[in-house]
Amino acid sequence: MIDPTPTPTSREIDPRATEISGGHFALFDLYRANIQSGAGAIIEGRTFTDCFIEGPAVMLALEGVHFESVNFGPTGGDLRNMLFRPMSQQMAIGAIPVRNCTFRNCQFHTLGITGGEGLLTMLVDQVTTVD
Repeated sequence: MIDPTPTPTSREIDPRATEISGGHFALFDLYRANIQSGAGAIIEGRTFTDCFIEGPAVMLALEGVHFESVNFGPTGGDLRNMLFRPMSQQMAIGAIPVRNCTFRNCQFHTLGITGGEGLLTMLVDQVTTVD
């Protein structure tokens, strides 16, 4: 059965919206639209619900980022395959910064994550992957 409800794509999502539900978009496209709209170089203060978010990209999860019932996508059975440790505590150049955002019931596809040691350890310890 085909769902007649259209899924919002990155071209249809308001880059300044604080609530994004049911979208299908590349994280980089949202990041670029965020900058072009004048909202800045950090995606922040958003709640993503039931979204399909794809890469290839690396998300820099800063303070206040929460993952609730997220499907992190194919990881080869080990979430560590999608995690990246920054070599510096100062910057992660090339990663897309996200702050004070909640990802609820979202699915990631080819999306890596980097951030502080506490976040990376929590993800490894608490997230169960299904491939």
